[in-house]
Amino acid sequence: MLALLAEFFATPYACAAVNTAAVLSLNTATTNVTTAAFVPLSTGIPFSPSQIIVTNATTSVIKISYGASGSEVDFLAIGGSATIIVEQLSKHLSAGTRLAVEAVSATASSGFILVSLIP
Repeated sequence: MLALLAEFFATPYACAAVNTAAVLSLNTATTNVTTAAFVPLSTGIPFSPSQIIVTNATTSVIKISYGASGSEVDFLAIGGSATIIVEQLSKHLSAGTRLAVEAVSATASSGFILVSLIP
């Protein structure tokens, strides 16, 4: 049993390096996120992520969308003061895709929205 545990802990596992992630951030005190219009997070993401981690440090429910301005497709919604992780995205979000955010029920006017794209 001890040999099995020693082998388990000695085996290296591959994981994405932290410095390869792309982090998008939006200070909603500077740029309010309203229910009336999408606010761009990125005009084009740098790579096709396998995971996306979204932290909504506002009190509003928001939605993340992708696509060209005026043709956004809702992708996910997240409540206020919450974090969500979405995996297995490489087929859905390709490099160059525009990401935007919009409030669902009330304007987000304080706090940050953070989106980490993991290769």
